[in-house]
Amino acid sequence: MSGLQNKYSEICPAEHRPELRFDGPALDYPEHMNAVAAVLEGALERGWGERTAYFCGDRVFTFADVHIAVHRYSAALRNCSVEPGDFVVLRMPDQFELVAVLLAVQAIGAIAIPTYVQLRADDLAYRVEDTGARFIVCTNALRDEAETVVTRRTDVKLLLLEHDPAGQFGSLADNLPAGAVEPRYEDTHAEALCLLLYTSGSTGAPKGTCHCHRDMLAIADSYWRSALAPNADDVVAGPPSIAFAMGFGLFVYFPLRLGHAAALDADKSPQRALQTIAARRVTIFIGVVSYFNVLARLIEDTAPDISSLRHVLTGGEPLTAEAERRWAEVTHCPLEQFIGTTEMLHIFVTVSDPNAVSVDTSTLGKVVQGYEVEVLDTNTLTPVPNGQEGLLGVRGPTGTVYWSKPEQQARIIANGWNVFQDLVKRDEEGRIEYLARYDEVIVSSGYNISPVDVENVLMRHPAIIECACVPAPDPSGQRSAIVKAIVVAEADVQPDDALVSELQDFVKANAPPYMYPRAIEFIDALPKTINGKIKRSELRRRS
Repeated sequence: MSGLQNKYSEICPAEHRPELRFDGPALDYPEHMNAVAAVLEGALERGWGERTAYFCGDRVFTFADVHIAVHRYSAALRNCSVEPGDFVVLRMPDQFELVAVLLAVQAIGAIAIPTYVQLRADDLAYRVEDTGARFIVCTNALRDEAETVVTRRTDVKLLLLEHDPAGQFGSLADNLPAGAVEPRYEDTHAEALCLLLYTSGSTGAPKGTCHCHRDMLAIADSYWRSALAPNADDVVAGPPSIAFAMGFGLFVYFPLRLGHAAALDADKSPQRALQTIAARRVTIFIGVVSYFNVLARLIEDTAPDISSLRHVLTGGEPLTAEAERRWAEVTHCPLEQFIGTTEMLHIFVTVSDPNAVSVDTSTLGKVVQGYEVEVLDTNTLTPVPNGQEGLLGVRGPTGTVYWSKPEQQARIIANGWNVFQDLVKRDEEGRIEYLARYDEVIVSSGYNISPVDVENVLMRHPAIIECACVPAPDPSGQRSAIVKAIVVAEADVQPDDALVSELQDFVKANAPPYMYPRAIEFIDALPKTINGKIKRSELRRRS
């Protein structure tokens, strides 16, 4: 298959295609471009060769090391018969080799599909079958699930990263050239696919989202460059997996495009994160809210050295006022909110501003340079005035293109806008306030209740560590639904009927009475995705 195939224009019809905007000189890209060539050759041309690009445990890699590794793996992939246009599933932990192989796949005009290490065999098989992938690249430690898939599908070839002593499968190690090789990049169209990421599944079944060579640069040249403005001394880190948009940008294209370092680690634990921040003098850290809840408790107990941090970024789920207060209290470093989606590859609204004297965390912030945001009427999908709530509509240099999901594609695009099920409103200053997921608003006794509002109140109670609110059937049959709170309590708290009544009274005293949770369930831990987002769809099913 030609590397010029699988363009946006060939994946979805024009009426369901997002309208792309490239406002500003930083977003002006040629019609033909290979994103890997742009970042790797650009890094060497700017004299970054000896700069540190990646910390990976005890290993340190320069930009020149990345350049050499990518082209050696590119040669190995070609030797293994990977061709332009092929889908290649990557089954590897977040380490330097994953970055190098992923970029090598893109450099030769193929399409990379990174996966997180906890992925089950059935979910791996789904991705292979959904895309028609011909290759799975994996490490020895993660080969079991991949072997299960290739035994079912004889048309799929398994390539081990390391040497295979048994000679059962192909090996990139056995096909690597002896030394450095001449750079060779496939001549790709800017809209040619080079990456396919699956959504986390926090609100439903995972969907494959398509991203092209131009997208790789646009995410760095919009949000990261304009809102964070990192310098050569910055080091980024965080728990997000490269298999998801947040981690992909953070660990692959942001450092390579802008010349700073990234600290990669397969261990995503908060304990390890604190060690990394101290050891590598991390300056920019990113994660979801529930991760920071745990991190704040650890910092309070252990007092690690986090003095290097200057930006702490959070998104993926609503930031409660109490979570924000607890974090600021123990770190004296504000949480800078943002909102973005896997569909559009990264972030389009943020409070981060390199020119700001202080950080205003009262809202999600303002639109990122290069993007437009509209608040759209939930019925007509037309813009509404400032102060009125509606659905989030976004337009910019990246857009939503689903792989083999025509019904979902038709639902998410309206008049060229990417329309998300996030209920928001905009103030006169242009700041966006997040209200709730539109499809998660709880309708009870004629009231529209945002679960986030109830959670904000509950999290202020000293007995609560975490909570999530979902609709549940009304046992009395008097209402269409009731608010149910699923709660994780402090270890020394007795979760009994007395505590249920206390929590209900607490909500009544601190919010409109109709919002209180008529049912409360205590559990040991909230179900979460690999990125730490609460699986609300799972909580709804158990209610």
